[in-house]
Amino acid sequence: MTNREFYSAIAAIESVPADLRAFAEDAIAKLDKRNDKRRNTPTKAQVANEGVKSEILSAIESGARLASDIAAIVGVSTQKVSALCRQLVESGQVSVSTIKVKGKGEVKYYTIAEGSQYLDKEVEG
Repeated sequence: MTNREFYSAIAAIESVPADLRAFAEDAIAKLDKRNDKRRNTPTKAQVANEGVKSEILSAIESGARLASDIAAIVGVSTQKVSALCRQLVESGQVSVSTIKVKGKGEVKYYTIAEGSQYLDKEVEG
């Protein structure tokens, strides 16, 4: 039984004294607040990855289009670049397509997405 289940069960019992019910409801509110803070606060890895994402966008803008090429420029693994590029695709900053590369088969090819805020910053700056 979780704390939430326990406090919810206590709060639902009609014959429980009012002060105990109030304590249980307050505990549930504290659980909600703590969980909301966890959900909305980025982890250390997420903060660090934001810098890597900026480097990835710069690498793509300067001509690197394959994850392996981007990884060599940025200095992280190809797997990490692929994962972060997938996030950039989901956020609409990067577009992905598949191309055939001799000796590798089909690979993903990344470009700055049309209408991306990053592209707009580069044009303005």
